[in-house]
Parts: sequence; structure tokens; C-alpha cells
Amino acid sequence: MKLKLTFDGGMKRLIFISLLLILLLPHVHALQMLSADQVSIDSPIDDDVFVAGSTVTINAPVASAVIAGGTVIINAPVSGDVFVAGGQILVNSDIDGKIVAAGGDIDLRGAAKNAVIAGGDIAIHSTTVINRDAIIGGGNVSNAGKILGNLTVRADNFQNTGSAGSVDFKKTEGLRGLQNLMNIFSILMTVGFLIIGIIFIKLFPTQFFIVEEEVRKSPVKNTLVGFVLIIASVIVIILLSVTIVGFPVALIMGMLFIIALMHSCLFVSFAVGRKIVDLFKVKLNNLLIFVLGFVILSLLFRIPYAGVLIVIVAISLGFGAIIYALRENWQNITTRLA
Repeated sequence: MKLKLTFDGGMKRLIFISLLLILLLPHVHALQMLSADQVSIDSPIDDDVFVAGSTVTINAPVASAVIAGGTVIINAPVSGDVFVAGGQILVNSDIDGKIVAAGGDIDLRGAAKNAVIAGGDIAIHSTTVINRDAIIGGGNVSNAGKILGNLTVRADNFQNTGSAGSVDFKKTEGLRGLQNLMNIFSILMTVGFLIIGIIFIKLFPTQFFIVEEEVRKSPVKNTLVGFVLIIASVIVIILLSVTIVGFPVALIMGMLFIIALMHSCLFVSFAVGRKIVDLFKVKLNNLLIFVLGFVILSLLFRIPYAGVLIVIVAISLGFGAIIYALRENWQNITTRLA
């Protein structure tokens, strides 16, 4: 029996999230985090790397890599898996594991075990060998390489001068190009929030776990209070913004309000991961717990209709926990600031 894949936006995100979990779970204990405007790895790293930067260049072998950047260039072998999101992605060396890539322009010149790629313009060159399957979605896709397994393509334009075990191509029409860009943007945003969550846990563990404890301590109360406070905050910000005197205050309040909303689900993600770990009685470190909860919560958000309600509950719960944590620890915060 053959399984037929429909490679729409939801499928792209589900593939991304599932493979991201597979990628991170075995290796996160040895993770090395690198971030800067310009990041260049010029010496071998026998660990997994998590890199974020405007321009990221890998010139020396690494064990595996999770990369987010404007321009990403991989010039050295990777012995494990690669997950990469960026504006322009150039893969010039072999990857022993799978590659999961999302970006604007993607050039693949090296070999890989499996490939899941979403982008605007995607080129698989003649030097590329995919040992198993490749799933590709984008605007313009060209394949001059060798795919030993199945090649599944959903694109506006597809040029195939290479070879594959089997080819499944369907042309996207109308506004699908815009939809593809929105899907890519959604993937990049998801990667960004995952990075922010890991940075929070690494750099500000005390503050992070104070809020996360509030999430677990009173989930129902925090959800209800958070929902009411979100509505009240919107009303107050609107009322302040209509006056000249209140506009600067509304602007600052609005910025803080948006930041709190955007990051509220990070604390809920860890709480979900901790609940699952406790339920199955397994031992995981904090990063693994966060990634597990983040992936599961992201999957729950994708459930039709119910996903919208889950998003509202998660944001309200996280927002309420942030407010309660600030209130209960306000004296310590002001003392430190003074």
C-alpha cells in the first residue's frame, strides 16, 4: 500500500517539528551554542553546535548542526544531522545524516541521507547524492543530482535533469507561492522562539524557572487571570494612545505587552515537557525537557479548530504566570535594579 503525501503548509511544519525533535534528542547533552553577527567555525568541533548569526560559515567538521542565520554556508563535512533556516543557504559539503532546510535561496551540492527542504528557489546540483528520500516544496526547484529513493516535489516550477528512484511532482498554482513564503516565515519564527527559549534557560535560568513554576503551581487561575489581563491591557493601551500625554506610556506598555505575549508560550512549553517527563518517569536534562514540551505544544497548535483554543489557553497561562511572578518577586527585582 502506498502512502500519498500532501505537502501543504501544515505538513511542512509538522515534518519540520518532528525531524527537529529527532535531531535534537540524542545529542543535546553535548550542545555548543555560538551566536554573533558573523560566526565562522574554523576548527573541528566534536560536538553538536547550535549557531545563530547574520552570516554563519562552517569551514571545519562538526558532529551535527542546528543553524539559523541570514546567510549560511557549509563548507565542511557534518557527521550527523543538519537543521538550517536562513535567507540564503549554501551546502557545499557532505552531510552523513539528514538535512532539514528552510530558506529563500537554497543550493545543495553535497550528499545527505535524507532531505526535507522548503524555500523560494531550490537547486540540487549534480554533485549531490541523496541516499534515501527527498521532500521539497518551493517556488522554483531544479534537480540535477541523484536521489536514490523517492523525490517528492511541490513547486511552481520544477526542472529535473537528474535521477530519482521515483518522482512525485505537483505544480502549485495561484497564491500558493505566497503561501509557501508564509510557511517558510512560520518555520523561521518557530526556530527563532526555540533559540530564544534555549538562550533563556542557559543565561537566565533563575528567572525562567520562577515563571515556569508559576505555570505549574496554579494553571487554571493563571489562565483565567492571564486572559482577563490581556483584554484589560489592550483596552488600557488603546485608551492611553489616543492622548498626547499618554501616547509615550502606551507605546512602552505596548512593547512590553507584545514581548510578554510572544514569550509566554516558552514557559508553558517547559511545563508541558516536565509534565510528560514526570508522567513517564524518565530523567532528562532541562534543555531536553524544554525541546520536548516545545515540540508537543507546537503540534497541538496545529490541530484544526481546537488548536486555536489551545493557543489562547497557552498564551493566557504564560501571560498570567509572568504577571504573578513579577508581582511576587517585585521587591527582589527593584532591589537588584537599585
